[in-house]
Amino acid sequence: MASAELILELAKPLLPTIALLLGGKWILGWYDLRLKVREEELQLARAIREQQYGAVSHLYAAFSDFMRLYREINGSSTYPENEDERIGFLRRAVEAESSVDALILRISCEFAGDESETLEKYLGHMRQSVQLWREFIRKSERLPFRDSHQQDYARFKETFAGVAAFMVHRIHHGLTPPKMRMREASELLVNAFSNKYEKMPYKPVQDHAKWAADLEKVWEANNAMQSDARTSRR
Repeated sequence: MASAELILELAKPLLPTIALLLGGKWILGWYDLRLKVREEELQLARAIREQQYGAVSHLYAAFSDFMRLYREINGSSTYPENEDERIGFLRRAVEAESSVDALILRISCEFAGDESETLEKYLGHMRQSVQLWREFIRKSERLPFRDSHQQDYARFKETFAGVAAFMVHRIHHGLTPPKMRMREASELLVNAFSNKYEKMPYKPVQDHAKWAADLEKVWEANNAMQSDARTSRR
């Protein structure tokens, strides 16, 4: 008994040090855990960001497909008379339009948020703009793009640029993993595919300064994507 009391007396001066060591170990363990969680969150955010950049790249590719088809169709003074060539044009138009439909689904799921109404209008008008290819090819007519300011042509270009600028802006301002917003995504998708945009008149952009700023965002985003790609390869 006396020896036990003696041990306690000798250990009393060491108790604060022992408590500090044990507490410090717990704090370090908690800090390491938080650090690991944060690293996992950053890895998830990085992976999601790469996926979202992939959606932007697919949007650029879809725009390229339609522009290439437009130049081939309107490249001559008359519409091609060869039946196989017309069928080929129609097949490509349907495939390109389907790729835009798939993109609208993807964008609705990955980018739905506080400004979904703005994105919905862009997507709705974008979907209507690409239907012209299929409709005019079926009628064996050239696309009605008389000049760069023709309303249908302006809607096609402006909505693609608007959607791209919106996506890039959302990516650059979303450094944390986005929350899945199922209700917003569902409403956005349904409304973007609504026929109301078929009847809704589209007014080409009048504020050319804003239009130039949107294009500048797209250009900067493209440079940022290339820079990120170069950095990841190092």
